[in-house]
Formats: sequence, structure tokens, C-alpha cells
Amino acid sequence: MARTLTSTARLLEAMDLFRNDFRVRARFTISNGTRFAGGVEQLLHDSGVHDIVPWPKVRKLDYDLALSASENVDVRVLTKPVLVLPHGLGFNKYVPDSADGGLRLAGLPPADTLRTGRVKLFVSHPEQVAQLGAAAGETQGNTIVVGDPTCDRLLASVPLRERYRALLGTGGRRLVLVASTWGESSIIGSWRTLPRRLLAELPADEYQVALVLHPNVWAWYGPADLQVLLADALDAGLRLIPPHRGWHALLVAADQIITDHGSMGLHAAALDKPLLLSSAEPDTVAGSPVAELARIGDRLEPADDLREQLSRNAAAHAPGRFEVVTSRVFAHRGKATERLRDEVYRHLPLSPPAADPPLLRAPDPEPEYRDVTAFRVSGRLTGDVVALSRYPASVQPESDNRHLVVEESEANLRLPERATVLVRARSTETEDAWAWTESILTAYPFARLAAAATVDGCVVRTRHAQRAAISSSGDAAALGSLAYVLLANRQFANTVVTLRIGKAEHTASVTVIR
Repeated sequence: MARTLTSTARLLEAMDLFRNDFRVRARFTISNGTRFAGGVEQLLHDSGVHDIVPWPKVRKLDYDLALSASENVDVRVLTKPVLVLPHGLGFNKYVPDSADGGLRLAGLPPADTLRTGRVKLFVSHPEQVAQLGAAAGETQGNTIVVGDPTCDRLLASVPLRERYRALLGTGGRRLVLVASTWGESSIIGSWRTLPRRLLAELPADEYQVALVLHPNVWAWYGPADLQVLLADALDAGLRLIPPHRGWHALLVAADQIITDHGSMGLHAAALDKPLLLSSAEPDTVAGSPVAELARIGDRLEPADDLREQLSRNAAAHAPGRFEVVTSRVFAHRGKATERLRDEVYRHLPLSPPAADPPLLRAPDPEPEYRDVTAFRVSGRLTGDVVALSRYPASVQPESDNRHLVVEESEANLRLPERATVLVRARSTETEDAWAWTESILTAYPFARLAAAATVDGCVVRTRHAQRAAISSSGDAAALGSLAYVLLANRQFANTVVTLRIGKAEHTASVTVIR
């Protein structure tokens, strides 16, 4: 029984429990009544599910067991046992109750649903059994502790960290993941500019920034609107992770995580990652693991320098710091998938397959992103070393201390008009490269210098017709900045210098052409 994007994704993951078993056939239906249903049918279709039972016909459907990952499915139309898979980690916050306008415990089905006696709740830790028993006596005897299969999947995927980073194009940079749940007090609800500000304050060759948004955010806005709302950040290199393919891998790949009161913080804590938390959720359940994580975790302060806060947080992180929290959330580590499968089969009822269920790795990330094609760059010449710090121009205001480098492929045509350095990043024959530098400087009369990539570096032409060939493994945009720094320091001459950019160093041999 699908309902929201989040719960539908969990149901699709649960289908792996029935691998190779021809005794079991799954049929999907979509329960009505939520504003976060956008994209559910499309997700099912994209996953190969085309035979969707219309909700009004569920009453007449012949079936043995109903699976849901939402506590809000209307079970009055059902006659067989219902198993509710968790789509979060525990019962950590209160949410508005549409029935009476008050607040209810998120994840807890309504009392009349529980009183049917047909609904069982899977939970990840015995502590949750006691919590639910105190909140609703109807849950007594109707909870089953299985652990958290997602946590098992994440921990087992840790050896694949470098694979995921390679697919993200991270290289030697520090990957900062921003993970937001939904609602007014979430990061995306209360600090929408955070991803943009991180990209503006962190050097692009030292940091990579990725954003994971709760599926409810995707359902509310839709992919097209999010592309528009996050346009500058995407132009600045933000990796935007689709709601159902990649967030597991991002948690594994990340060096540091910024999050709020959602479940991602608990999963990050289970992976023992340096963690920074945004403002607290006022409706968090007192004494819950999420409340405890907020109490002991470091807070990200909007008024302070973000890079300094990230550095302090990383330096102060102590392995095992969050075990006091995660020990209250994740029971049966390494066995959760098997326990979940066996319980589902017990309620079918069928004997489970003899072999252990597979522990599937986190899916490869498939982020939305754009290559950065314009930078504001600060450069410094010290002896024979040119050091560059580059920041994406789409999130940076003009600055007297930074020159603007714009590639030929830049989409915003206002930027080449203001560029100091113009760049052709794709490699061409030397003769064609020289011709391009001449024509582009004619087209944009305010640029000081043009650089065009060649097979072994680039060629450079200045506004005053000075020319040089630079042999180096650095990218053409960086070499164009190097040439500008030399020109500004009156060192545009035959020389060999070291180009330092982020953690990388390149030898650059400059040959002036008379």
C-alpha cells in the first residue's frame, strides 16, 4: 500500500525480501489522502510496477498480507493482517493531526487502526516498544523488533566509499553533505540559503557540497521547481541527490554532514561521521534519541563563518562520540534484513527461503549537477609558487580581490562581458586555439587575457598581444588564472612555476612566444 514517496520507496526496497520466490506475488495500490503523493505513481512505473490496483477495488482483492510503510493508510478497507514497515528511525517528533487539529506522535497509527488487532508495527529497537506502550496501550503485543535494515546496508557499504566518491567526482576534496527533512523547522524550511552559502564560502577545489532533500520536499515542489529554486547552487556545482537513488551512497561518501532533526542524522551518527546540526525542532519528543543527538551534537551557527565551523567540528570529532545515541536506535545490527524477512514470511504464512537474504550495497549515486564554468579567483605569487583559490561565480558577488574567469560554455552571457580571463576548456589543435584566443578577445573587449586548452596545457594571448604556451597538467581555467597572476605581477616571461590549487600541485612551464 503506497501512499507517499518515502513510504513507496521503502516498499520497493522490501520487494527484495521475496527474491527468487515464485510463491509470492506482490500487487501495489496507492492509498489516497495526502498532499505528498506527487510522484508516487511515476516512481512505481519507473520501478517496473504497471499493474496498480485502484484503491476502491482493494476491498475485493484476494490477498494474504498487506504491507505499508505509512501509519496513515486507511485499514478499514482491509480484512487481512497489516504489517507497517518503518520509514523513519523511531518515534521522535510530533506532527499535526488532521483528525482533530492537534499533534500526534509521528509513526504511530490512529487508535482505531490499532484496535482492529490486525496491525503490527516493525520497530528498530526495544526502547521503542516501551515508548509506544506508554503512548498508546493498543500497541501492546503489536510491535516487533527487527532492527534497521538501512543501517546494516550503510555499514556494509563503507568499503565502497571510494567508488561512490569517484562517481560523484569528489577527488581529493572534502565532501560536505547537507541533509534536510521536511517542515518549517527543517533546513530547507528555515535556512534555504545554506547550500548556496556553503558553495560561496568554501573554495571549490577543496570542498564539494551535496544536498539530500526529504522525498516530501520533492513531492511538494516537484523536480522542475527545485531545479529553478536551486539554480545558482546547481550552477556552482551542487550535487542534488534524487529522492530514491543515491542518499545511502552520499552518507557513506561524505566527510562531514550537516543535518536537522530527520533520521539522516541518526544514520550519520551510526556511520560515526562528523556532524553539525541546524536549529532544533520544537516538536521533538523530549528524551528521544533525536533530542539527545541535538543535545550532544555541535550546532551550526548561521552568524558565524561556515568554513571555520566545519574545520572545528572535523578536528574535534571523536570516534564513538554518538554511541550513547545509536545504541538506543539500532538493535540487531547485521541481522535486521534477515529478521525482517523472516517476520514477513511468518505472517504470510510461509517458510522463508533457506538461504540468507542478500545484503545489497547502497545504490550508486545519480546526482543532478552542472559543471562550474565561471569562477571568481584570488591568486597569489610567492617565489615560484602560484596559489589559487576559486569560488563559483554564480554564488559570488563581484570583488576587487578576485578576478573573473569564464569558460566558453558558460550559460549566463552576462559573465563573459565582465570576465578578466576567457577560457576554452575543450582541447583543440594549437592553430585553432590561437585563432580562438584572438577572436574571443575581439568579441569581449574588457577581458585581459584568453586561454585555450591544447593537448599538453594551453596557449594564452593577452589584450596587448603578448602570447605564451603553458605546458602543465592543470586545467585550462586554472592555467588562465596562473597566466593572469603572472601578468599582474609583471612576471609574464619564460619561467617554470608550481601551480597550487586545493590539495593539488602542478608544474607549469611557461614559454613566451615572440
